[in-house]
Amino acid sequence: MKIPKMKMPRFKMPAKKWIVFSIVSASSAVLALVCLVLFSSSGKILRSQQAASVWAGDSGQKYAQISVFAPSDGGLDTGKIMGFRQKVTEATADTTAKNVVNPYVDAWSARGTVSISGDHGSTDASVTATGGDFFVFHPLDLVSGSYYSDDDLMKDRVLLDEELAWKLFGGTDLAGMYVSIGGKPFVVAGVVSREDDKYDKAAYSGGAGLYMPYNTYAALTSSPSQTPGGGTAVNTGTGTGTGTGAGAGTAAGGGAAQTPAQKPGITCYEIVMPNPVTAFASGLAVKELNADGKYAVIDNSARFGARQVFNNVIKNAGKRAMRTDAIGYPYWENAARLAENRAGFFLLMELIFWLCPIVFAVIVLVVLFKYLKKRAKLKFVDLKDRYDNRTLFPHMKGSDEDGGTDA
Repeated sequence: MKIPKMKMPRFKMPAKKWIVFSIVSASSAVLALVCLVLFSSSGKILRSQQAASVWAGDSGQKYAQISVFAPSDGGLDTGKIMGFRQKVTEATADTTAKNVVNPYVDAWSARGTVSISGDHGSTDASVTATGGDFFVFHPLDLVSGSYYSDDDLMKDRVLLDEELAWKLFGGTDLAGMYVSIGGKPFVVAGVVSREDDKYDKAAYSGGAGLYMPYNTYAALTSSPSQTPGGGTAVNTGTGTGTGTGAGAGTAAGGGAAQTPAQKPGITCYEIVMPNPVTAFASGLAVKELNADGKYAVIDNSARFGARQVFNNVIKNAGKRAMRTDAIGYPYWENAARLAENRAGFFLLMELIFWLCPIVFAVIVLVVLFKYLKKRAKLKFVDLKDRYDNRTLFPHMKGSDEDGGTDA
């Protein structure tokens, strides 16, 4: 039996529509790939989100960049940070290479405003008070001079941004010059330019600003609180006996009792630390720093992945628009949220654009399956006929085109 020539079975659609559908599907696939590229690049342009990859280098070890945001009166202080550092060292001891001296790098900051003056006058400026390795997380470009460091012997150096430098001095080559803040002189370590990506530009609204060490800012803005009254509290007394004591206190003098000064509240803590398994670093931060849920803990290393963006931006779009905490997020976090929103948009568009090519591919596969199924059926019938003929006519030598036999 000769298998007749077969044409591909046609789906019930005119040829012109097939062509149009093919072109639309191809165009949609191209647009989906464009959206994929834009989605992948959304978080990469933010330099404040790259600390983990920079710190890891070529070590091959997995690190996570964790941010903890707190209200200014939320109780996040250097004492808690020092305690968390110890917990990180203990928790990562077994997974850290022996030649690694420090398994983590961290920084903290607080924000406020100061009145500052220079050669060309004075102005109010926003201040970011920093501790730790702040400029590892926020590598602002230096226009002149250098960064200050926690290791500096003198803690009187500050960094100005370009806008503030022009306001105070009419230029940017200012390293070694002096400014006055709160009546005290400070040395200009250098001048920095702020981030020029569109997210940070949109998020930053602080105007002219400067950076200074956290402890210096704390000493500048804090003053001992006074206890009103008629004298300075003086405690006198003696203790007698074993395990017991007695004392008497008197108030005398003409002053007021003083209590220790309160430092400005830390509103942002950032750390890059080993992350041997998924969510290890963020889980440790939540456990040790945010057990009461007052802070916001964010794993920056994972926030721009497809699953995270889908869950945080697309799936929870309604809740995302609401902020029910009392946290004042810094501009770099707001910039990251803008980038997340952009990533969410491109991810959504990518999914939509993939629908048309997928539907087209399914239709083509169905048509091809029907064709191959029919072709296989005819082939099977042909082989069966040949087998039957050879069984019934064992002395058959050949066959003609019509299936006849020659004796």
